[in-house]
Parts: sequence; C-alpha cells; structure tokens
Amino acid sequence: MLFSPLGHEVQVDTTAERWLEDLRTWGRQGFRPKEIPLGGFVLPLACHACFDWAYLGATQEGEYVQAFGYRWKRRHLQGRQGLPEVIKYSRGAWQYEEEGVEGKRQGYVTLIRFEGEGRCNRWCRRAGG
Repeated sequence: MLFSPLGHEVQVDTTAERWLEDLRTWGRQGFRPKEIPLGGFVLPLACHACFDWAYLGATQEGEYVQAFGYRWKRRHLQGRQGLPEVIKYSRGAWQYEEEGVEGKRQGYVTLIRFEGEGRCNRWCRRAGG
C-alpha cells in the first residue's frame, strides 16, 4: 500500500522480481509509505552516500530532503565518547505533535537515520542514476 502526495491510498500489484523497481518508480512520482516509524527509518551509515530517495517518495536538494509534506535538514553527528557516527534527516516538531517527537527541550522528528555497520546494495541508486 502506497500513498499519493495528496493522501490517496494505492494498492500496487507487483512480483517478487519487480517490487523494488516498482517502489522506486512510484516513489519518483511522489508516492510514499504510509507513515514514518517512531525514531525514523534506519539504514546502515554506508547507505547515506548512495541512498535513492525515490523509495520514500522524496527529493533531495543539497542538505535538505522534501518528503511527507515537510522539509527535512541533514544533521551529521560525529561519533564520540562511545557514541556511533550518525547522519540523520530531521525537522522541528510542531507544538501539536506528540507522536515521534524526540529531544529534551525543542522537539524534533526524524525521517531517517544512517548509522552503524552494514551494506546498502538494495537501497542504492543505480549506477549513473
């Protein structure tokens, strides 16, 4: 189930061989997953350099990503004092938001975090794309 930029639900019939390409194709048209999980999506740090934003129905413009009707800013947290390096895209929370809000004083919501070990073949842009 995907959702259009205007909130329409669309059920996509696909096959085991084509599902990833179908997600990419629909995402380029602005279709996206239903909702962002609490704390954001999580992928290995290696995925940041090659991640295909179409999988989230998003577009990237420099250090910003446009997705789910919001503009998300890139934040790079250097690993230190035993904490891992993290690159994440987040935005300030609105005062009416409660679910998914993080932080102590000024709340924020995270779209996606890239952290930890792992490979990223599946979620990378194709060569030259």
